[in-house]
Amino acid sequence: MPDLNESIHEEYADQGVRVIGLHPGENQAALNDFVAQTGVEFELIRDEGTRNAFNWADGTGYPYPRDVVVGKDLTILSVRNSFNAEEVEALVREQLELD
Repeated sequence: MPDLNESIHEEYADQGVRVIGLHPGENQAALNDFVAQTGVEFELIRDEGTRNAFNWADGTGYPYPRDVVVGKDLTILSVRNSFNAEEVEALVREQLELD
């Protein structure tokens, strides 16, 4: 997540790009510790009871972090199980060029 903070959040926030972290089942103290350790500045949402995090996007219940890129029209552009800064940034740039 620190990579998302630097390569996407900090770079494109002033152009309306939002990065949102969805944390499954973690309590607020654990989330606060994560922020303190990593320094991420984008919005973090707790998913109490893991209602959404493991099933969102493709419904497979994959129990590991997943990156989902959603376009301006709210369609899912990409779902990945590992973060690739160059690929995500290319998708962001493509969406910004649609303006």
